[in-house]
Amino acid sequence: MMNDGHRFTLQHFMSKGILNAKEVKTIFSQSKDRFQGQDEEDLRTFILTINQSVAPFNLEIKKGIQEDDGQSHYCLVNTVETPISRLSSTYTLNELELFKKLVEQIVNTEDGKVGSLAAVNLTERLEKKMGKEDAEIFFEKLERDKWIKKDKNGKISLSVRSLLELEQYLKEVYADYVKSCGICDKICLLGETCSSCGVKLHLQCAKNLFSRQGDDRKCPSYDCRAPWGEVVL
Repeated sequence: MMNDGHRFTLQHFMSKGILNAKEVKTIFSQSKDRFQGQDEEDLRTFILTINQSVAPFNLEIKKGIQEDDGQSHYCLVNTVETPISRLSSTYTLNELELFKKLVEQIVNTEDGKVGSLAAVNLTERLEKKMGKEDAEIFFEKLERDKWIKKDKNGKISLSVRSLLELEQYLKEVYADYVKSCGICDKICLLGETCSSCGVKLHLQCAKNLFSRQGDDRKCPSYDCRAPWGEVVL
């Protein structure tokens, strides 16, 4: 059962939607200091207690990794309702249609990224007209709300928030295109690909694996085990 410390933490998630690991640990520490005398729990058990309480409301705090930098985040997700439709209270229907087309474009690319110009040009495929300047403003909102992320070259990828909240949607709608990481089994759009069997690894998962293997880098798939040669992004 949740105590005041759990409710204090849940309020932060309800307000922000997504928090990085450092923010969660800070809030966790604040909850223990602010509500002394409560049961001692580690962070994992603390989050589990919150999840058990919010499960009847189809909510869950999930942990995920930002694909490009390997940073951990925690996100409060809806486990039943399609997240894109749930965003209708935040964005217009036409903006959501553009977001769907952006997601489709990103998923269908080899490297999990779409250039800014290509993203803006998706407005030409909307039934209801949207100006390109309006599209740019919308993408800025998506980035600010942590649904997408831009790299130093302006290329757009899905952020960890999208991957966590849209996980079922992506797997159901784009089952033929979305791959799971060969190590952690989470959706992998940005990563390294085995040139022999096609298995894909998150950049951080690959880094951890190959740091243990040393110079003898091999594909982690038991059906392959081929030398990890030229990296295919």
